[in-house]
Amino acid sequence: MRLTVIGCSGSVPGPDSPASCYLLEAEDPADPAGRTWRVVLDLGSGASGPLQRHLPGGDLTALDGVLLSHLHADHCLDACSLYVAIKYGPAAHRGEPRAPMPLWAPAGAAGRLARAYDLPDDGPGMTEQYAFGTWADRVPVQVGPFTVEPVLVEHPVEAYGLRVTGPAEAGGGATAVLAYTGDTDDCPGLDHLAEGVDLLLVEASFTDDLPFERGIHLSGARAGDVAARAGARAVLATHLTPWADPDAVLAEVRSRFDGPADLARPGATHHL
Repeated sequence: MRLTVIGCSGSVPGPDSPASCYLLEAEDPADPAGRTWRVVLDLGSGASGPLQRHLPGGDLTALDGVLLSHLHADHCLDACSLYVAIKYGPAAHRGEPRAPMPLWAPAGAAGRLARAYDLPDDGPGMTEQYAFGTWADRVPVQVGPFTVEPVLVEHPVEAYGLRVTGPAEAGGGATAVLAYTGDTDDCPGLDHLAEGVDLLLVEASFTDDLPFERGIHLSGARAGDVAARAGARAVLATHLTPWADPDAVLAEVRSRFDGPADLARPGATHHL
């Protein structure tokens, strides 16, 4: 598996990064031709622009699926841009048939996205472009070579961390495991989500000394605690707000977790 950071700014797009979006790619070991599968973990505000740099021909419809952790705008809103690309893009103009793209999300995603694009209440919404699936806590789904287990986490809306198992870059039938927390405060679900993973993509929105309301986000210190407690092999801290000090957040993570830890950076690719 390869993870490319498309957007990693927390809560709002930042001056150097769109909001949350991570491209996950892997070759299908069951396909003799080595077909590459591509899914995104979240598709937040502004992400569809830079995402095009990392897809064949810059074509957003080259994706095989969209996996949304929750339905806040900074994690889902550019699914509207992808809808436009599917409905009106070059392949549509050529009349090429395609099945609706799988989109997995918490309950209510079809209505949420239709309202965001102001589609008529009595129409199909985006159901002709997306095959909507609804997460159920700890019930895995399969998208190509990726097994995705959603884990309910703590946020003001229904939200899931995503534990993804797929082919390891080493090949030979080996697998790798990535855990993406989405947005959450520390909660029991994180221990299962992050247990023994090869890479923990963990939100760390700010430093622990800032005043904040509990039950919404992790600080750098609490993110490090999660990683250490779960025995993660490596950490990538993400979802930093534009007003956070990234060096201070990373220092907090490293103060609680003694394994490899770094910040998510737009355009960087990580091999698992």
